[in-house]
Amino acid sequence: MIKELSFRPEDIGNVDDVTSVLSGKSGIASGKLRILRSYIDARHKSDVKICYRVTDEPLTDSSAPVLIHKNKRFNNKNRPVIIGFGPAGMFAGLVLARYGLKPIIIEKGRDVDSRNRDVANYKKTGVIDQSSNIQFGEGGAGTYSDGKLNTGVSSDYKDYIYDVFIKHGAPEDIRYDSHPHVGTDNLVNVVKGIREEIISLGGEVYFEEELKEINLHNYARPARLEGITTDKGYYPTDKLILAIGNSSRDFVRANCNLLGITSKPFSIGVRIEHLRADIDKAMYGFDTALYKNIFAANYKLVVDTGTGNKLYTFCMCPGGEVVPSASFANAVCTNGMSYRGRDGVNSNAALLIPFNPAYESDDPLYGMIFQDMLEMNAFKLAGSTANAPYMTYKDLKTGKSGSSYTTVHPTYAPGVVPCDLRELLPSYMIDTLTEGIALMGKKIRGFDSESAVLTAVETRSSSPVRIPRDKESFQSVCIEGVYPAGEGAGYAGGIMSSAVDGIKCANRLAESVLL
Repeated sequence: MIKELSFRPEDIGNVDDVTSVLSGKSGIASGKLRILRSYIDARHKSDVKICYRVTDEPLTDSSAPVLIHKNKRFNNKNRPVIIGFGPAGMFAGLVLARYGLKPIIIEKGRDVDSRNRDVANYKKTGVIDQSSNIQFGEGGAGTYSDGKLNTGVSSDYKDYIYDVFIKHGAPEDIRYDSHPHVGTDNLVNVVKGIREEIISLGGEVYFEEELKEINLHNYARPARLEGITTDKGYYPTDKLILAIGNSSRDFVRANCNLLGITSKPFSIGVRIEHLRADIDKAMYGFDTALYKNIFAANYKLVVDTGTGNKLYTFCMCPGGEVVPSASFANAVCTNGMSYRGRDGVNSNAALLIPFNPAYESDDPLYGMIFQDMLEMNAFKLAGSTANAPYMTYKDLKTGKSGSSYTTVHPTYAPGVVPCDLRELLPSYMIDTLTEGIALMGKKIRGFDSESAVLTAVETRSSSPVRIPRDKESFQSVCIEGVYPAGEGAGYAGGIMSSAVDGIKCANRLAESVLL
């Protein structure tokens, strides 16, 4: 039995036990009630509804479509190795561990507790640890992008991923919320829990260890994997999952020819910040701070501009902050995050413009080079102090620069400096931003507020390269036994899609060693 329920915000926004209210209205006993979906219907601001779809049907086994080789026998003479412990590497490792294949996982960065301290120090001092930051370390970049599990990817694996997160400490509502959100504060414990389960099943996880060389039996294409060498030693293996993340500059440069790496389109832009209360009121008609059970508003926008370019929002962080996401010294790169409560003063999102490096150069690494150049120029523009350059939308429109913020205070740490972003971004991007924000203001009231703050530069929305792989086996077209996976390899764009791709690679690997 499935029932659709709706409430006024004041009727459910501050209750102590939502399940009891749903049980009472649906007639389903609390012990049997399961929420299938929750969302806010704000089409009519004078009659906003908090909606739930509930049932008394039990959960199905989410592992059935994922662990397709469960209880089968494998030829696991050489243990599989995984490079990277972000979402793709974590879920690949977990699946292989649950099969009994005892993966060895190697992560360049530090464990998440050490990483937290390093990130806090970066925010405070502006001094970056190039091996442990928002890009590198346990959990990957997604740990500091607040665990948004929204994805356009359709997959039977999503329920399994939700179940794994919930088992290790994520809130139950990620299973049914229309905007599933773990929160950076929760993700820290979730990723530790996944790591501990992998180890309990015979896997090994090594931090602060970097892949230096992929060792081959032969160099004719396709070559055959023999093992890998790290800065700590040699690992014999004929199965390697490369879940390197989208910021593995040194690896990409060193292995471009070996892996036949190609360029890939990505996007460039800035972070835009508004007052959270203003966005809430524009989206819902009220300030979500009035209710403990209603979280800050999300939005997702895309517009076509007269420049011929799209402008779209990405990684929207309700009640969040803008964070420093460079992976090397003397560079500024922005991202966004929010905690589980989503109750910060500002809400922010990336404002991005598609960029195809193949239109500019035949060099497969041109996109990465262009990203690095923008990030280094942003650092210089803001005074070479690790502060970020910013501009109000008013100044962007009027052609002025250097104004201080008024209503909206930038959240970026270590700090910000008013600058003219025309000195940083190509003119067509400036024109696209100027027109695009105005068009978005027609969709969300106040989005084009003159006090909105634009902080630069956002370049790491997705990988600028792809490691080619076979469509069926998922193995590298250049090296037999190597499985490029996740965002860094060019096959995903967020936590959920990366986890899905890691599972797919793990299953292809397991299939290749079936007895």
